[in-house]
Amino acid sequence: MIRKTALVVGATSGIGLEVVKKFVNNGYDVFATYNKGDLCDLEDIFVGLDSKLYTCKVDVKNAQDIKNLFKKIEKDVDFLDCVVYCPGISYDEKMLIDVDDEEIEEILNVNLKGAIIAGREAMRFFVKRKHGSIIFISSIYGIYGGACESVYSASKGGMIALSKAMAQECGAFNVRVNCVAPGFIDTKMTAKFNEEERERIIESTPLKRLGRVDDVANAVGFLASEESSFITGQVIEVAGGAVKF
Repeated sequence: MIRKTALVVGATSGIGLEVVKKFVNNGYDVFATYNKGDLCDLEDIFVGLDSKLYTCKVDVKNAQDIKNLFKKIEKDVDFLDCVVYCPGISYDEKMLIDVDDEEIEEILNVNLKGAIIAGREAMRFFVKRKHGSIIFISSIYGIYGGACESVYSASKGGMIALSKAMAQECGAFNVRVNCVAPGFIDTKMTAKFNEEERERIIESTPLKRLGRVDDVANAVGFLASEESSFITGQVIEVAGGAVKF
C-alpha cells in the first residue's frame, strides 16, 4: 500500500483528534498541529503503529504561523494528500446585540480568517503538484443559522462559501475542496448544555441522538479518499437529519 500523508490543523481534541485516528486507521502518516492542547492523547494513537506523526505548534490567529507550517511541511514530508481544518470556537449563547467586539474578532479570526489563510497556503501547495483534497469542518449553523450564535453562524457560513469558491478556482488543477457540517456532536463544545437542553436537542434530531466525533471523522475520511474523487464544492451535513434546534 502506498502510504499517504494528511495535515490536520487543530488535532489535539474532539473532532480533530478523531480525524487523526481515522487517517491512521486508513494507513496515513499525519502532520498534526496543536496550540494549547496536550499532545499525549495524540501521540498515544501512534504507539506501536507504522504511521508517522509530525507535529507543529500553530496559532491559527497568526497568519505567519500558518505560512511557517507549510514551509515546514515542504521540508519534512515528500508529499501531502489532504488538509483538514478543524479549529472552531464559540462563546456562551447570547443575542448579537450583547456580543462585544473582542468576542467577534476572536471567533472570526479562528473560525474564518484562519481557514482562509490555511486554505490559501494549502491551495498553493496542491496547485503546484496538481493533486490534493482540502476539507473544512464547518457547522449546520453555517447553513441554517443559529439563534444567539450569530457570529459563530456567520463564521461557519463564510467557511462554506470559501470552500465553494476555492473548489471552482482549483478544480482544473485536480484539487478538491469540500466541507463537513456537523450538527450537535458530543464534544467539549456541547458539554456546556445541561440535561434538559441535551434532551431538547435529541428530540429535535430525527435520528434521536447526539452525534459522535467518529461520525464526523468518517465523513472526512470519505472526502479524503479516492471514493470521492468526483466530489468538490460540496457540504456534507453530519447532523442526524436536524435542520434547526
